[in-house]
Amino acid sequence: MRAFLQALSFLTLLPFSRRGSSEGKALARSMAFFPLAGLLIGIFVVSGNYLLSFLFPKPLVLWLTLGFLALLTGGLHLDGFADTMDGLACRGTREKILEVMRDSRIGAFGVIGLIFLIGAKYLALDQTSNSSLPRSLLLMAVMGRNAMVLVCYRSPYARSGQGLARPFVENLRFYELAFSALSAFGIALALMGASGILVFIGIGLFSLGYRFVFIKKLGGVTGDVLGAANELAELLCLLLLLILKQIQT
Repeated sequence: MRAFLQALSFLTLLPFSRRGSSEGKALARSMAFFPLAGLLIGIFVVSGNYLLSFLFPKPLVLWLTLGFLALLTGGLHLDGFADTMDGLACRGTREKILEVMRDSRIGAFGVIGLIFLIGAKYLALDQTSNSSLPRSLLLMAVMGRNAMVLVCYRSPYARSGQGLARPFVENLRFYELAFSALSAFGIALALMGASGILVFIGIGLFSLGYRFVFIKKLGGVTGDVLGAANELAELLCLLLLLILKQIQT
């Protein structure tokens, strides 16, 4: 239970325990529960979406739902995504990319990337039927958090100094990876059946490819890279669900 609460504390603004108050091994153990924490995040988001639907039309509800998700998570992963886009856009050396990613200021490519990301999520949700929307939001939150675990496992830490992700990267074991993956698989199966399994496989392959790219480019991963993995996996989840729906009809 402590590891689950640690995962919730790290991934959300919910005050279960202080971020950074645990040892590296304890933080890494919490990654086993990232998909379950994602499921709870999804439940909060679905509940907010349901309540807002009584007040506003669907387009505005979806926009506010994405805003609520960003608020609930403190914008942690969106910030990582923007920093990663800025770093990749500089086209410099490994050291230059890491320097740009560490800069607290957001650049043009970070802004453009966020506009595209949030806009794409919004449009994907807008094309999702009302009956499928709750399950899509739940699966999106679960798949994004599991993707971070997949990218993190056995990846070097790209920076020489300390960083938010170092305790996770250096201490993550196969046990946490396996528990996270099995949890995500079970949730995907329960929510979407065969479609959920295909989404799980698709995002798993994406995560492996994503990890390979950043190990080649940066020599490892950072907290920003993991945050971007969550955001891209969420978007990919929604897109895959739409593709599968189109194939089935």
